[in-house]
Amino acid sequence: MFRSGIFTLFSPERIRRLKVSKKQDPEKELKAKERILKAASDEFVEYGFYGARTQRIADRAKVNKALLHYYYSSKENIYEQVLRTVFGILIERINAIDFENGGKTEKVMEEILNVYERMFDEYRSHLKLMVYEVISGAKHMPKIIIENFSKIPFNPVNGKLYKYLSKEMKEGRMKKVNIYQFLISFIVQLAPVYMVKPMAEDIAGKIGFNRLIVGKFVKDRKKYIMDNFKSSMLPEDKRRKQ
Repeated sequence: MFRSGIFTLFSPERIRRLKVSKKQDPEKELKAKERILKAASDEFVEYGFYGARTQRIADRAKVNKALLHYYYSSKENIYEQVLRTVFGILIERINAIDFENGGKTEKVMEEILNVYERMFDEYRSHLKLMVYEVISGAKHMPKIIIENFSKIPFNPVNGKLYKYLSKEMKEGRMKKVNIYQFLISFIVQLAPVYMVKPMAEDIAGKIGFNRLIVGKFVKDRKKYIMDNFKSSMLPEDKRRKQ
């Protein structure tokens, strides 16, 4: 009798009904997945991949562990999905920039900075996880990059950003340099500021300074980056017209 009760509890039909019931509320399911991914990114940033625990991720996300494993079969699967999600959002937002009708070169480059700024504000722990992934050997990112290669804005085959910068340089609106070297230098000027922004705000508050000072510094940093871009990358005749 006990055995038959167990078989009834975990029968294929019962499992099928449970799965169907979970799919009846797509909005609730989406929010649960978002909470899990946010909780997972915090967990991985704090403990690393090997130190992270799925039970703590479930606790952070306020879901039971069984539901977590229903959506994501393993810790590695969750980890990859966090990276895949934030990478996908980043390339989608850069590709949404109107490169053809975006106006002056500096306006387009400023919009790229704005994309990264919003990403750091909205997905700080996710981006920290990407940094962790890179410095710990980048075991998972190559797979994600290959999956999304045709969509990546700076891929040299059909990337929108790569084609735009190539055209700007070819037509004399930007100095000719190695595009990848330029992009790395351009973005890296902003990234560290946002990585330490929460810590800087915390320190400012504890020593009696207004936290808004940090926000002003970030704003000034963006202006510095754009001024540096104009002086180093725009031809002299174009700078004189500004």
